[in-house]
Amino acid sequence: MVAWVLLILGIILTPITVVGVWSRNQLLDTDRYVATITPLASDPAIQKAIATSVSTNIFADNRVSDALQEKLPNSLDFLASPASTALQQATYKITLKAVEDKKFETVWIQANRVAHKSLENVLTGDGNITIQTKKGEVTIDLSPVYKEVSKKLEKTSFGVTSKIPFNLIPTDFVVARADGLVTAQGATKALNSAANILPWLILALFAGSIAAAKERRKAAFRVGLGLVVVSLLLAAALSLGRSGYVNAAATTSTGQAAQTSVYDITLRFLFMINRIVMLIGLVVVITAGVLGESRAAIKIRAVFSGLTNRAGSAGSEHGVLGGPISNFVAGNLVLLQSIVVVIAFTAFVFISAPSPMTVVWLALLTGVVEIVLLIVARSGSNSPAESAAIEVK
Repeated sequence: MVAWVLLILGIILTPITVVGVWSRNQLLDTDRYVATITPLASDPAIQKAIATSVSTNIFADNRVSDALQEKLPNSLDFLASPASTALQQATYKITLKAVEDKKFETVWIQANRVAHKSLENVLTGDGNITIQTKKGEVTIDLSPVYKEVSKKLEKTSFGVTSKIPFNLIPTDFVVARADGLVTAQGATKALNSAANILPWLILALFAGSIAAAKERRKAAFRVGLGLVVVSLLLAAALSLGRSGYVNAAATTSTGQAAQTSVYDITLRFLFMINRIVMLIGLVVVITAGVLGESRAAIKIRAVFSGLTNRAGSAGSEHGVLGGPISNFVAGNLVLLQSIVVVIAFTAFVFISAPSPMTVVWLALLTGVVEIVLLIVARSGSNSPAESAAIEVK
């Protein structure tokens, strides 16, 4: 009963931990946040959304249309409105070209870094807040883009845009909504603490579940299977959330495309963490399955044991293996195998930015080292009886 309770608690806390760690990294680590949103600068949907925002803000009043009417003869003043529309379309193209330039990525990164630092200060209550959130929105300042657009418009609009008060035009671009940031300070501190504690708590719960079980191999199998299932459920929930977010946050086709890009790009690390958890679960399931009592597992172990026996014997016959070292490995095989697993786990924990491939390579490397230990152990067993006594555990 204790093993099952610990297992269920660990499984319930796993998705909470995954989301909590990701959220903490995005909210309270500016460098990780910037790494997350940098690809948005080169995303076509985001570039179009920015170009639309800039051109709409510049032509938000009738100053351009009025200026055109002043320059046109009275008999042609009816052309002012379509001319203004054409000029706005030209502004959109100029802005789009500006944000498609690689220099814009630098502007984007710097603006987001400043905005996120402000967000972090609001959440933690630390530092001097230089940029406030407005109407529950996290915004970045794109004034460098407006300056470049205004210079190019001066050359192509025959002085018409000189009447546009660029210094009065709002240059903010909404990145995300963040209602109630100030009231979220307490929750942020709790999130930060939880993100540090929960991974270790889950590890302790799963380890306790395995230790408390009568059949530990089956308990390990259940832990791995639980990780796989809960990861699949979280992936499904995130996919459903994507549709809801895009539909709720966008009202136009351009905006919808932009919001889709924002969701996919900003949450890609959350999906990656979830895949890492799933892969860890698969590794545990496969390992526990191979060490199981099914016919397939027994046959796999028999074939594997035969191969390692032959390899060890061949190495001993050719003088490559054998001797005191091989005898030591044979006598301490389980201990050495456990040390290898602990080293692999420790390496994974201390990797700053693990990926799904990190899990794959660590699992493969651990497997190779374990096989080498088995072969060396086989060469250290002098009699068939001793060799047969060494089993894959």
